[in-house]
Amino acid sequence: MAKYQTDIIIVNYNTKEYLADCLQSIDSFSGNTGNYQVWVVDNASTDGSADLIQKYGKFVSGIYNPENRGYGRACNQGISAGVGDHIFFLNSDTLVTAGWLPPLIKALNSSEVAVVGPRLINPEGLLVGVGVVGTNAHPFIRGWNEPNEPACYNQSIQVLSVGGACMGIKRELIPKLGLFDEHYFHYFEETDYCYNARFHGYQVIYCPESTVIHRVNGSCQDFQRLRIYYREGEKYFQKKWKSFLKDTTKYG
Repeated sequence: MAKYQTDIIIVNYNTKEYLADCLQSIDSFSGNTGNYQVWVVDNASTDGSADLIQKYGKFVSGIYNPENRGYGRACNQGISAGVGDHIFFLNSDTLVTAGWLPPLIKALNSSEVAVVGPRLINPEGLLVGVGVVGTNAHPFIRGWNEPNEPACYNQSIQVLSVGGACMGIKRELIPKLGLFDEHYFHYFEETDYCYNARFHGYQVIYCPESTVIHRVNGSCQDFQRLRIYYREGEKYFQKKWKSFLKDTTKYG
C-alpha cells in the first residue's frame, strides 16, 4: 500500500446504516482519496456491515473481528494496520462536513500538540462537543446542548479532553504515549488518552474551524449495557489516574 498522510479509523458494531452515511461523508468531504486511508474495524456485526465495507473502493479497508473486542482494542487494531502520520478516530454515527480535515491536521502539526478534536454538533444543530474544561478531578463539558452559534466557542484553546466521536492523534508519539488502554471496553478510552497526553506534557486542543456532526448514542441503543460499561470504565479510570487527579491546573 502506498504511503499516505492520514489514517481514519472507524469501529463498527451493527451500525450498517450509520456507517454507510459516515463513509459517504468522508468520501465527499475529505479531499484527495490518495491522501488518506479509512480502516473500518468491525466487531463481529451481524447486520451485513461486512458486505457494505467490502463494496467500497481501495480507500476503505476492513478488519473483521470474530467477536466484539470493544472500542479501545479495535482502535488499536486500526492504528497498527495503518501507516499515516496523522490518525483520526470517527464514531460510525458521525458525518464529517466540508473542510473538516485540514484544520485538524494543521493543529496536530504543532510539536506541542498530541490530541485534537473538532466542533461537534448534533443533527438538530445543538453543540455536543466543544472541549472538556475545568480540572482533572472536576471536568466540565462546555456548551452541551446549546445552539450552534458561530460566534460562540470559536477560539482554539487547550482543554482537558475532547470528544471521542472525532479525535486526532499523531503516530510519532505512539512510542511515548502508547496505544489506547484496552482495559476500557466502551467509554473513557479517549479521556484516558487525553489525560495521558497531558501527563506527558503535551497539549490537547479544541479546533473550532472543523465541524463534525455526531448523532449521539446512534451507535448503541442498549442504554442499560452502556451504563454498565460507563461505571466499569469510570472505576478503572479513577484508580489509574488517582495521583494525577490531584493536579488542580484549570483549563478553559
